[in-house]
Amino acid sequence: MIDASNSDNGIGLSQNDAASHISGLLDSNLDIAATVETGDVENEADEVSLPSEDAIETSDEQTFEDSDDQGEAEDDAADEQEVTTKPVFSDDMEVEVKGQKMSFKELKEGYERTSDYTQKTQALAAERKKYDAGIDVIRDQSLQFLYNLEREFTAHLPKEPDWAQLSVDNPVEYVRQIEEWRGIHAQKQQIRNEIAATEKQKAEREATVHQEAMAEGQRQLHEWHPELAKPETGKARELAVYAESRGIPREAIERETNPVLFSILYDSMRFQELQKQKAKAVKVVDEKPLLATPGSSPARSSSSQSVVERKMSALKKSGSVNDAADVLKHLL
Repeated sequence: MIDASNSDNGIGLSQNDAASHISGLLDSNLDIAATVETGDVENEADEVSLPSEDAIETSDEQTFEDSDDQGEAEDDAADEQEVTTKPVFSDDMEVEVKGQKMSFKELKEGYERTSDYTQKTQALAAERKKYDAGIDVIRDQSLQFLYNLEREFTAHLPKEPDWAQLSVDNPVEYVRQIEEWRGIHAQKQQIRNEIAATEKQKAEREATVHQEAMAEGQRQLHEWHPELAKPETGKARELAVYAESRGIPREAIERETNPVLFSILYDSMRFQELQKQKAKAVKVVDEKPLLATPGSSPARSSSSQSVVERKMSALKKSGSVNDAADVLKHLL
């Protein structure tokens, strides 16, 4: 029998060699398996550690919300700090007002008194205005009553007697009627005095109201057109002259209190001034000579133009070089 393990060609392996070879193969397979297992575990670990997109979005939203909450908390804390850091003025603290030292309590009380005084003054002014309006109505009614009383009193007076004849015919009756008529004339004069006094009060009141309205109208007009309040500009005087030139009497100008009318008149005056300036500028431009463009010949007078025309006619007839040169001489 032939033993395959002892073959001379070395094709066969001994038992020990075969065992070593198999053992090496097993070891290599184990290493490969361990490597594969380790890779799988690492892949699984990677899969487990990587979050999903929804988780990422949720995490981002939570982060933003947390940051917003944190920002709001910081703002609230800053507001609280700002509130707490506002200066607190004690009543004993001294402040300087126009070079005079006074406590904060005195300053506060003075401001309150001033505010209270202003409110009371405004209320009093409103009440006074209302009261004056009522007095004006009563005065007008009283004046109308006095006018009617005087008219009725005069209409019902008996005719005065012939005093000279009565003194001769009946001296006793003459004395009695003289006394009676003296009383009648005294009553009539009393009515006239009441009318005169009431008319004087009404005139004084109207003058006061007119002055107040004029002052208010002037203030409003100066607010709209500040240059009218400055005498150095002379605009107020120009406006008065312009108003008279438009046919408005001086008395009407002095009595008018409506600032709107003066504002319209002033705008009209300024518009006319602008129109005059525009016309003057146009006249200056029209009087300036026209500028010749580069390369163009200057404008010729009518006499020069007629000379050139005559020379051209001569050239057309003769066709000579001399006539052509003559034409060119006048053209250049």
